[in-house]
Amino acid sequence: MKLDNLCILIPVYNNPKSIQNVTLEVLHHNIPLIVIDDGSDTPLDTIIDTHKIDIIRHKTNLGKGIALRSGAKKAYERGYKFCLTMDGDGQHFAEDIPKFLDAFKADDKQMIIGVRDFDNCNPPKSSSIGRLIGNFWVWVETGIWVKDTQTGFRLYPINFLYYNSTASRYEFEIENLVNFLWKGGKIKEVLIKTVYGKDRVTHFDKLRDNFRMIILHTILVIKRIFLLKGFYKQHTTKEHSA
Repeated sequence: MKLDNLCILIPVYNNPKSIQNVTLEVLHHNIPLIVIDDGSDTPLDTIIDTHKIDIIRHKTNLGKGIALRSGAKKAYERGYKFCLTMDGDGQHFAEDIPKFLDAFKADDKQMIIGVRDFDNCNPPKSSSIGRLIGNFWVWVETGIWVKDTQTGFRLYPINFLYYNSTASRYEFEIENLVNFLWKGGKIKEVLIKTVYGKDRVTHFDKLRDNFRMIILHTILVIKRIFLLKGFYKQHTTKEHSA
């Protein structure tokens, strides 16, 4: 399969231990890699080998959503049309990349979602509940049930990242998914490994970021009801369930 129009984007903030292993494992798959250093205390170019990696550096922490859009802009300028996004905290495994490549069709109406395998990783109860709540609200907003609406492991067209948005942090990925479904996008799901070890460092703030999620879902529901978002272009199908 021809993959010269595909790159990998990894946003990272203060994950100096995990990002080294993540980038090394990703590079084994011979796909162009862009890492967005979102204001880390220690610049990434002093931690990882930059020989085969493009690094975008934010001087201050701007949020995951803005980091993803910065990466998408760079990828767009380099001529890539599709991107595979991963987290830099070690939660995702590069060994699952072939699952996305096998499902990849270079279709600008397709998003491949990596569904985290919660049955075999003992996730925190808050993560399980949060995913279920997020899945429910995305279903309300789109009429489509997606098994993991909060996953950051996705493959999809860059033009669905490269757009203006008021969402700057973790809530951006929910907004991004809903907008994709509203425009008639197709979802394909693949099951992926994940880890919730004691050494994993996450910057998700349960109070602040969940509040942002609530505000976002409120706005999306209002748009769904009063602007009929997604009703006229809703021909989305799920090609495969994980």
